Amino acid sequence: MTFAAAFPEQFETWKTIQSLPDRRGLIYSILDNIMGNDLKLWQIIERFVDDRYAERALEIAKAHADENDKYSSDYWAAVAKAHLVLTDYTEAEKSANNALALDAGNIRAKIVLADVQHITGKTEAAHELYNEVLAARLPRTTELSLSFAQLTGFEGNILPSPLYALDWLQSHPDTTADTWAWAGDEFYYSPHFRAQHSYYLLKEKEAMKGFVKLFTLAKEMPWYKEAVTNSWQLIHQLGLAENMPEGKAWLESIMESNGWSAGEGLMG
Repeated sequence: MTFAAAFPEQFETWKTIQSLPDRRGLIYSILDNIMGNDLKLWQIIERFVDDRYAERALEIAKAHADENDKYSSDYWAAVAKAHLVLTDYTEAEKSANNALALDAGNIRAKIVLADVQHITGKTEAAHELYNEVLAARLPRTTELSLSFAQLTGFEGNILPSPLYALDWLQSHPDTTADTWAWAGDEFYYSPHFRAQHSYYLLKEKEAMKGFVKLFTLAKEMPWYKEAVTNSWQLIHQLGLAENMPEGKAWLESIMESNGWSAGEGLMG
């Protein structure tokens, strides 16, 4: 059966959605009904993190973990990824190390730990872990050379890390907007990647596209401080304050409730 015939109601919604991540979210909702009861807890956690619901993922993890999960490296790797997205780097590192204590070869835990180390300035340790992952996975391919998409994409499943992908893109100034856009869809769950993608657009003189991307990130992940504070700054820099009174007020309410100041923006 075609998608339209099997899921007519969802297909009508599908036709109104342009965003690849939003279409992916619709597919997740369909799969929840078909196979949700067959998934392991760590897979459910990852499903919600990838669909931009990291807070819900952690709520599910805490509410449903049993003794078997607490001794599962996959469980702790998934929890670590949720904490990373929520910028709780201390808990992300602790959970990733819990996973690796149970299974030193857990690739997903190594990637999360490397990402945490990269963000917190331990770049040498991070790249040692990235290289461990590459050493473990690269020999499995018969390709003599890999494209950026094959190396970092989820389909290739070699090193699907948003921070590694960012490092690669920022080290190659000749990278095209199309490559950034592909990676932007691939790592849409990551606030770190989405923020840097918006800064790339700003540097490329695509001011409104960059602002919209950053403001959308702030709306979807209001815990991500730099998206909120830099969106507020851009509203003023682009002369949008009078046209966006509600958006400006919302950003100010988020900053006030968290004790953030506009000067704390870290435009990359």
